[in-house]
Amino acid sequence: MGVYHLMGLGRSVGVVTGPVSYLAHRYTRWNPEDREFFGRSGEASQRERGAKVGDIQAIVLFTSPEVIKGYDPELKKDCLAYDYIENLPGTTKGPECKGGKMRELLPKVLCEELQGICGGRKECELFWCQVDRRDITITYERVATVVAAVAGTGALGHEIWVNLTGGNNVINLSLELAASLSGKVGRIYYVQAQDAQAEKCIRYTAENGYWVEIPVIPLSIPSPHRAILSLLSEVGEMGLEEMLSRLKTHADYWAQFESETPDSLRSKYLDSLWKEGLVEGSGRRWRVSRRWELIRHFQDLWESVAKTTRSLENLAKDVKWLERDILRLK
Repeated sequence: MGVYHLMGLGRSVGVVTGPVSYLAHRYTRWNPEDREFFGRSGEASQRERGAKVGDIQAIVLFTSPEVIKGYDPELKKDCLAYDYIENLPGTTKGPECKGGKMRELLPKVLCEELQGICGGRKECELFWCQVDRRDITITYERVATVVAAVAGTGALGHEIWVNLTGGNNVINLSLELAASLSGKVGRIYYVQAQDAQAEKCIRYTAENGYWVEIPVIPLSIPSPHRAILSLLSEVGEMGLEEMLSRLKTHADYWAQFESETPDSLRSKYLDSLWKEGLVEGSGRRWRVSRRWELIRHFQDLWESVAKTTRSLENLAKDVKWLERDILRLK
């Protein structure tokens, strides 16, 4: 079982092909450092028998309709991939090539780089996910829906890595939020070009300093704290005594708060929620904060799509904003 890479995409081909070429280089070389790099991927049985792990099974690109189609109807002009340098791996040297329509150009360039990182597969799936680069709610909801479909449930789930190199802030923030709120993303990274010349290259330009790892920080709110936030969101500002009374008589929460007093409710739960900026108040009256309302919006979106049982392939059949290509490898 391979890795699904989720990536933002603007008009640069190299933000996709560059990291793929870097991964292919390390996967093919497979020295002790490379084995450690891929060491948390795959299944335990694969690692125990020394099999290679971390190969790419599919790539999902989050981008605008203009980039996919190669035309911007609002501006009434082409929206083509930038010209690029077909560099030798590990250098910035190579001929400059013309860009073109992204959906035609990228698969051609990508297929060559995928040869060394697809684990012997004869094909690789490439998904194009249309997002609104100006609307974070639409973009996040589609990212979250894809994450839910890829992660699946039980043994059916796939490993997910997120690449933050390409795309705009809305796309990359949506990818980061989905990683934090879902707990389903194993790795976040971006690749760093050392200069303007390197930014045009389609393959990795230097091994040292190129791959940058970003920690996945789960936004996990303990159940008792979430119960308090849910109650305050539903009812509004409350005093400690009323809050505790409602928690103790609520069918879902009473067991967690049965032995609490108003003072312990504040010291054990509300004070920590206040420090995190999720509630406001002092003394004996409390309410949710604007920060929690923002988090709750995205948390609720995740929970609404997390119940999906559709695979990514079936999702592409059911919605218009996700399309699937099959890349044939040699």
